[in-house]
This record gives sequence, structure tokens and C-alpha cells, in this order.
Amino acid sequence: MKLSRFAAVLVAAGAVAGILSSGCAKKKEVSAHAFPDSILADEVVAKVNSEDVLGSDVMVLAYTTTAATPDSLHNPDFNKRVLDQMIDRVVFSQEAVAAGVTVADTLVANMLNQFVEQFGGDERVTNMLTEMGLKREDISRSFRRDMVIRSYVQTVVEPSISVDEADSRAYYAQHEASFAAVDSVHARHIILMFRPDDTDETRAARRELINSIHKRAAGGEDFGRLAMQYSQDGAANNGGDLGYFARGMMVKAFEDVAFSLKKGQISNVVETQFGLHLVQVIDRKNAHPVTFEEVRPRVEQILRQQTLGSELQNRLKRNRDAAIIVRTYEAGA
Repeated sequence: MKLSRFAAVLVAAGAVAGILSSGCAKKKEVSAHAFPDSILADEVVAKVNSEDVLGSDVMVLAYTTTAATPDSLHNPDFNKRVLDQMIDRVVFSQEAVAAGVTVADTLVANMLNQFVEQFGGDERVTNMLTEMGLKREDISRSFRRDMVIRSYVQTVVEPSISVDEADSRAYYAQHEASFAAVDSVHARHIILMFRPDDTDETRAARRELINSIHKRAAGGEDFGRLAMQYSQDGAANNGGDLGYFARGMMVKAFEDVAFSLKKGQISNVVETQFGLHLVQVIDRKNAHPVTFEEVRPRVEQILRQQTLGSELQNRLKRNRDAAIIVRTYEAGA
């Protein structure tokens, strides 16, 4: 089954991008291959505690993972990672649900409606899903799971993260040179990332999507919210915020645009070797001596993000170690 234009950009509508990593996943010696073609949508491929993981869950993740290419969908190592990542998501969503986190049906329905509208309407989306052996409910279930995880991270995990002043001052002292008093801009961005094996069709679809996001942002939609929904790097969880940076810290094409923008202005689409960007400048600063108090919010943000990443991985590992995971699907090589 070939990656279609639709499958290649499904990831952009997902509620979680990069929150979970397979880095803590146990490496099982399972010979699974040819996801998703070798499984049926309604097939139970694993159980996590009492929850079934369906073939359709793995299919959606295989098609929407940021590392997916037509060849990788038939690569055993890639497919083992996809299965591990799917189990990670289920484990984490179970922790979120156990903590009382829910997502209203209306929010999931709105996300699905936006998704359908974004990609050509009911008939076109239904045909594309049918081509991949999926149903609209499969996408909706994926949206709900990821939205629950994101809500849990934002409402439960992030508020539990604190940063001591002593730690902040120590970090500033060790990295003072990186906060040098030079002309700088405070910007945020939305990026749809390029992959080494992208087809022309995939790149065209990605450009079409970034153009539509630009139109929405230019029309007044909140840039930070759009970044959280669509952007494909770690800054997405913070509304695409890149903090302050000086010239020489970003690739030239990106920083040239950022430094050309006025405060509050949104760029046109910028292409770099990493992908397609939209940039919004939040603030500008001229060169001046920088004190700890001036950069304290940025230092605290850096430390908070570092701590959050460690906390998420620790929670995932702890819960995965405690979970009863039974794989009911193994494909011979």
C-alpha cells in the first residue's frame, strides 16, 4: 500500500507531536514486518493491561509517524519501533485516564471536522481512508488518545514541574555566553519537516498544508495554537516558541526572515533544509548588557522543558514496566 498524499500529512492534524519517544521502550525481539499491509484493521495485535490494540491503531501510527516513508513501512526495524510506540501511547493514555483526564466528545468531533474540511470534504476523505483500509472512527480514536495525553501533560504533569532559583542561577552562570548582549529576536515558528525519502507528491502536499496554515494565521487565528496543532518539532508543545536568538544561531534563510520581521508580524513560507516554516516575531531587542533577571524566564523555561522531558520518560518507563503487555500478533520475516 503506497503512502498517499492524505496519509503523508495526517500527522499534522494529530494532537501530539513528539511528546512520547520510544527511547524508553523495551526492545522486544519480535519479528514483525510489513506494517500496515500485513494486518487487518479490526485485528487485535496486542493487549496493554485489559485494552486491545487494534491493527487500525498501528496502521494510523505507521502512516502518520514523522519517520514514515514508503520503504520504511516494510522495514522490520521500523515496524518494531511503530509497535513499541503504539504501546507507549496506550500506556501513557491509560495513566492519563486513571488520573481523571477526559476529552469532550465535541472537541474530538471538532478536530475531525476540521480534518475532513482540510483534506477535501467527506467524500474525498472517505475514499482515501478506504484506500488505506481505515475508517473515520480509526482517525477519531487516534485523535482522542493523543488529545487525552496532551491534556494530561498540560494539566497534570507540567504544573508539577518546578525550577529552583539556585538551579536557574547556576545554569545562567554556566551558559552566560549564550545569552550574550547582541541584537536578538524572540520568535516562534511552525515547521512541517522534510524527510530524506520524501516524494514530490509528499512535498507538494506538505507545501499545500503550510500555505493553508499561513492563511489561517494571517486571518487572525492564534499562531501559538496552530503551532501546537501542526508543528513537527519539540517547540510545538510550547506554541512553537524558540525564545530569543541572535544571528548565527539559526540557519541563514530562517534568521534572515526572522530579523526582517516587525514585532507581531508573520512571515510567508520559509524553506530551509529542515522543512517549511512560518515565523512570527514576538519581540526584538537591541544589543545591551544582559543580567540574570532579564533572561530568568528563558532560563526557567529551558530547565522546565528539560525536567519535563525527563519526567515524561520516567513516567512512561515506570508504567510500561508495571503494565501487562501481551503481543497477539507476530509476523515471521
